[in-house]
Amino acid sequence: MRVLIVGKGSYIGGHIGEWLQGRGHSVTELDVLADGWRTFDYAPFEAILHVAGIVHQPQCQDWELYKRVNADMPVEIATMAKRQGVCHYVFLSTMAVYGLGKKLEPNVIDASTPVEPGDGMYGRSKWMAEQGLRALEDETFAVTCVRPPSVYGKGCRGGYITGFTSVVRRLPVIPEAYDDVKQSFIYIDNLSELVRLLIERRLSGAFCPQDDKAVSANELLKTIAAGIGKKYRSSRLLGWGVRLLRWLPIVNKAYGGVEYSRSLSSVPGLDYVVVPFDEGMRRTVAQ
Repeated sequence: MRVLIVGKGSYIGGHIGEWLQGRGHSVTELDVLADGWRTFDYAPFEAILHVAGIVHQPQCQDWELYKRVNADMPVEIATMAKRQGVCHYVFLSTMAVYGLGKKLEPNVIDASTPVEPGDGMYGRSKWMAEQGLRALEDETFAVTCVRPPSVYGKGCRGGYITGFTSVVRRLPVIPEAYDDVKQSFIYIDNLSELVRLLIERRLSGAFCPQDDKAVSANELLKTIAAGIGKKYRSSRLLGWGVRLLRWLPIVNKAYGGVEYSRSLSSVPGLDYVVVPFDEGMRRTVAQ
């Protein structure tokens, strides 16, 4: 199958492209930093995967830029692609369309959770794109929206796992707290396999993938410690100290969580978790 990845040079797009090529598909990447996408010939492709976008950029408060890149561009490309005969558009959206930030209590997204992105520019722009794309869907043009949680893998940009790894290396004892608060993740190979299955089966709709389990901050730290070969030591006494400081933003950032329910992430016939969480994290942090 001929697949076009919109967003050349991205970590996620590059990895998914390699995954698809390794399984017999022809993959082309499209650079959208310039305006060449406006005159690009989409006709040769059977499926398009859109990964380009502005992710969380605290220094950027330009809503028009978020809207133009994250919402308007994918709808414009999909409109042109549909006119040229492309039959499937897969859009990489985000868990942020639900508008639920981390909390220091169980915080689960399930089938009854409304999509309410709130004021966050990233989630709001992605949700606008989803709505515009779904309006294009008909019997000749399938639209798929994938809403991953935190994506991780070897070489993945972003400081989330890097920061936790640094904590494990530096602290002799980890405060143990909020073990009932979980965070969903997805390993890059698992996301890649999901995309492969969606494209090959031309499945439409919204998908909320995650690894085989969601984990608490302490389980994440323990898994990282095992991955880097360091003995893990935790303290519930220090954990109570953390609870006393729960009003600090850094406590919510480190120990808070938001997760998908297993029923929301599980799709009958789609066994996309090819690497368990523990192994995926080991591969990510191993030297």
